[in-house]
Amino acid sequence: MTDKGSGEWVVAVCGLNCAKCDVYLAGHGNEKLRGEIVQWLLERGSKPEEIKPEEITCGGCRSPLNIHWSPDCELLSCAKQKGYQYCFECTYFPCEKLQKFSSDGRAHHKRTVENMRRMKEIGLEAWIAQQNQKGLCVFCP
Repeated sequence: MTDKGSGEWVVAVCGLNCAKCDVYLAGHGNEKLRGEIVQWLLERGSKPEEIKPEEITCGGCRSPLNIHWSPDCELLSCAKQKGYQYCFECTYFPCEKLQKFSSDGRAHHKRTVENMRRMKEIGLEAWIAQQNQKGLCVFCP
Protein backbone atom coordinates (compact mmCIF):
# COMPACT_ATOMS: atom_id res chain seq x y z
CA MET A 1 0.00 0.00 0.00
CA THR A 2 1.25 3.45 -0.89
CA ASP A 3 0.71 7.02 0.19
CA LYS A 4 0.89 10.69 -0.84
CA GLY A 5 -2.70 11.49 0.08
CA SER A 6 -4.00 9.29 -2.71
CA GLY A 7 -6.54 7.63 -0.48
CA GLU A 8 -4.28 4.62 -0.11
CA TRP A 9 -3.70 3.01 3.26
CA VAL A 10 -0.34 2.74 4.97
CA VAL A 11 -1.31 0.87 8.12
CA ALA A 12 0.94 1.23 11.17
CA VAL A 13 1.67 -1.46 13.76
CA CYS A 14 -1.04 0.03 16.00
CA GLY A 15 -3.58 0.29 13.19
CA LEU A 16 -3.33 4.01 12.45
CA ASN A 17 -3.50 5.02 8.80
CA CYS A 18 -0.13 6.73 8.28
CA ALA A 19 -1.18 8.01 4.85
CA LYS A 20 -3.68 10.33 6.56
CA CYS A 21 -1.23 11.67 9.16
CA ASP A 22 -0.20 15.34 8.88
CA VAL A 23 3.45 14.63 9.70
CA TYR A 24 3.58 11.79 7.17
CA LEU A 25 2.02 13.98 4.47
CA ALA A 26 4.34 16.91 5.32
CA GLY A 27 7.32 14.61 4.92
CA HIS A 28 6.02 13.39 1.58
CA GLY A 29 5.91 16.77 -0.15
CA ASN A 30 3.07 18.76 1.42
CA GLU A 31 5.02 21.93 2.23
CA LYS A 32 1.89 23.89 3.16
CA LEU A 33 1.09 21.33 5.82
CA ARG A 34 4.70 21.35 7.01
CA GLY A 35 4.45 25.13 7.48
CA GLU A 36 1.22 24.69 9.46
CA ILE A 37 2.94 22.18 11.75
CA VAL A 38 5.82 24.60 12.32
CA GLN A 39 3.29 27.31 13.23
CA TRP A 40 1.43 24.90 15.54
CA LEU A 41 4.70 24.06 17.33
CA LEU A 42 5.54 27.76 17.72
CA GLU A 43 2.10 28.48 19.18
CA ARG A 44 2.71 25.77 21.78
CA GLY A 45 5.95 27.25 23.02
CA SER A 46 8.65 25.81 20.79
CA LYS A 47 11.45 28.25 20.06
CA PRO A 48 12.11 29.00 16.38
CA GLU A 49 15.72 27.81 16.66
CA GLU A 50 14.47 24.44 17.99
CA ILE A 51 12.32 23.77 14.92
CA LYS A 52 13.91 22.31 11.84
CA PRO A 53 11.18 22.03 9.16
CA GLU A 54 13.14 19.35 7.30
CA GLU A 55 12.84 17.16 10.40
CA ILE A 56 9.05 17.28 10.30
CA THR A 57 8.85 14.03 8.45
CA CYS A 58 7.86 10.44 8.98
CA GLY A 59 8.05 7.49 6.64
CA GLY A 60 5.54 5.53 8.70
CA CYS A 61 6.40 2.97 11.33
CA ARG A 62 7.89 0.60 8.78
CA SER A 63 10.46 3.17 7.68
CA PRO A 64 13.97 3.50 9.09
CA LEU A 65 13.86 5.02 12.58
CA ASN A 66 15.89 8.04 11.46
CA ILE A 67 12.86 9.19 9.41
CA HIS A 68 10.26 8.21 11.96
CA TRP A 69 8.29 10.78 13.96
CA SER A 70 8.16 8.50 17.03
CA PRO A 71 11.30 6.36 16.91
CA ASP A 72 10.79 5.44 20.57
CA CYS A 73 7.22 4.11 20.05
CA GLU A 74 6.59 1.33 22.59
CA LEU A 75 4.11 -0.43 20.31
CA LEU A 76 6.49 -0.49 17.36
CA SER A 77 9.36 -1.72 19.51
CA CYS A 78 7.22 -4.45 21.06
CA ALA A 79 5.85 -5.68 17.71
CA LYS A 80 9.31 -5.74 16.13
CA GLN A 81 10.73 -7.60 19.12
CA LYS A 82 8.01 -10.25 18.82
CA GLY A 83 8.20 -10.43 15.02
CA TYR A 84 4.70 -9.04 14.36
CA GLN A 85 3.56 -6.65 11.66
CA TYR A 86 0.50 -5.55 13.66
CA CYS A 87 -0.48 -5.55 17.32
CA PHE A 88 -3.56 -7.69 16.61
CA GLU A 89 -1.28 -10.63 15.72
CA CYS A 90 -0.05 -10.85 19.30
CA THR A 91 -1.42 -13.38 21.80
CA TYR A 92 -1.72 -10.56 24.33
CA PHE A 93 -3.82 -8.31 22.07
CA PRO A 94 -5.13 -5.93 23.26
CA CYS A 95 -2.35 -5.46 25.77
CA GLU A 96 -2.02 -2.78 28.43
CA LYS A 97 0.29 -0.66 26.23
CA LEU A 98 -2.22 -0.62 23.39
CA GLN A 99 -5.14 0.08 25.75
CA LYS A 100 -3.19 3.02 27.22
CA PHE A 101 -2.40 4.31 23.72
CA SER A 102 -6.04 4.11 22.64
CA SER A 103 -7.22 5.99 25.71
CA ASP A 104 -4.59 8.76 25.79
CA GLY A 105 -7.11 11.44 24.82
CA ARG A 106 -6.00 11.83 21.21
CA ALA A 107 -8.99 11.44 18.93
CA HIS A 108 -7.18 9.46 16.25
CA HIS A 109 -5.92 6.89 18.79
CA LYS A 110 -9.36 6.22 20.25
CA ARG A 111 -10.63 3.57 17.83
CA THR A 112 -7.42 1.60 17.30
CA VAL A 113 -8.33 -1.36 19.52
CA GLU A 114 -11.89 -1.61 18.19
CA ASN A 115 -10.72 -1.49 14.59
CA MET A 116 -7.83 -3.87 15.14
CA ARG A 117 -10.27 -6.41 16.58
CA ARG A 118 -12.13 -6.18 13.29
CA MET A 119 -8.88 -6.47 11.30
CA LYS A 120 -8.04 -9.62 13.24
CA GLU A 121 -11.51 -11.02 12.60
CA ILE A 122 -11.76 -10.44 8.83
CA GLY A 123 -8.18 -9.69 7.76
CA LEU A 124 -6.43 -6.44 6.99
CA GLU A 125 -7.25 -6.23 3.28
CA ALA A 126 -10.97 -6.93 3.86
CA TRP A 127 -11.04 -4.35 6.64
CA ILE A 128 -9.43 -1.71 4.40
CA ALA A 129 -11.94 -2.54 1.65
CA GLN A 130 -14.80 -2.02 4.13
CA GLN A 131 -13.39 1.34 5.21
CA ASN A 132 -13.00 2.44 1.60
CA GLN A 133 -16.61 1.45 0.87
CA LYS A 134 -17.77 3.57 3.78
CA GLY A 135 -15.66 6.45 2.48
CA LEU A 136 -14.17 6.86 5.92
CA CYS A 137 -10.79 7.51 7.38
CA VAL A 138 -11.60 6.17 10.82
CA PHE A 139 -8.28 7.29 12.28
CA CYS A 140 -8.37 10.88 11.09
CA PRO A 141 -8.88 13.52 13.76
